[in-house]
Amino acid sequence: MRRLWKPFVAAGALLLVAAAPAKGEWTPAWSASMWEAANEKQEVAIENATVRFAVRVGAEGGAIRLRLSHEYGGKPLTIGAASVGRPGENAVPVRFGGRPTVRVPAGETLISDAAELRVDAFDVIEISIYLPGSVELDTVHGASGDKTLISAPGNFTRTPFAAVRTSDHRPLLAGVDVLGKAARPVIVAFGDSITDNTGCAIDAVPICRWGDVLGRRLARVGKPHVVVTQAISGNRVVSHGAGPSAVERFDRDVLALPGVTHVVILEGVNDIGSSGRRRPDGTTAPTISYEQLIDGYQKLVASAHRRGIKAIGMTILPFEGANYHTDAGEAMRMRVNDWIRTSGTFDAVVDMEKFVADPSNPKRLDPALQRGDNLHPDGRGQTRIGEAVPLDIFE
Repeated sequence: MRRLWKPFVAAGALLLVAAAPAKGEWTPAWSASMWEAANEKQEVAIENATVRFAVRVGAEGGAIRLRLSHEYGGKPLTIGAASVGRPGENAVPVRFGGRPTVRVPAGETLISDAAELRVDAFDVIEISIYLPGSVELDTVHGASGDKTLISAPGNFTRTPFAAVRTSDHRPLLAGVDVLGKAARPVIVAFGDSITDNTGCAIDAVPICRWGDVLGRRLARVGKPHVVVTQAISGNRVVSHGAGPSAVERFDRDVLALPGVTHVVILEGVNDIGSSGRRRPDGTTAPTISYEQLIDGYQKLVASAHRRGIKAIGMTILPFEGANYHTDAGEAMRMRVNDWIRTSGTFDAVVDMEKFVADPSNPKRLDPALQRGDNLHPDGRGQTRIGEAVPLDIFE
């Protein structure tokens, strides 16, 4: 039986394996907000096999390091080998304190040594991890658009392999940092499925995550900022949905990353739509009041400001026609959006609902910009969101 979800502890363990210092400055170039698998279908079960992930980094540099998370694991984990490389090229080994293998205690996050690999901004890289034992990985992130590849038995970290199976969930990999000559300002795109879009493929056209659209826009005009996404599909601001709430995970997903200067927050529709709603397992979700949701936003902004990070607010997108829409929820969305616009809490506000609303019915997403569920923007909608963010708010 799966254990009950446990809240994220902001001061959770971080295992830094001693290694020779690298010359330069580290910048987060890709990230994923990790959560605990809720059932066996979300776990990734491995027995003496290699897992491989493909991700696209948002910064250039001469070396990379991995952030591997075992924070929800109940038992120690042995990593037998790891590598990183560009698709179709020879991979380079990733070491931990100078060793190719490492044992990760339960509940900890591991940062690797620097691995020499020259990457340009928006390159795709492949990370391979060999797990010699039998383990059920339950620290995961949704990634159905770029599935986790799982090998036949053996260590294939330095060789190609044909996957014997795949998973819609990506375990272990919480981040990729790139070593450059100078520190880069980092913007965190923070939110739920609208920001995460777990079905988004790396090479999708149009680009199907608004944070990626924003990162490329900044690069085109010569700004040094790097955008990383820290979002969880089904996430909520103040209560447990999928993974720890936004308030609970903010320290880990924003404050703990080096170089963060701005966080852009697009979240709240799940708090409103799921409030008091009957769940599939027969339980009832907490009823969330307007005051509770506003308090959640205030806590996020206050946490950012204590670290000198600017907080950008986006208004909640229209969702009439979605399966959890109600008239009461719509009234609350409008009230919350009015507060986001006028309260002065955020350092800047992007009134995003106006950019994606149906011109003939502003309570709905534009049919030309959504998947058809009246809740999630498609690639065109994601592009519209990323293009609507004014770049001058990141001065």
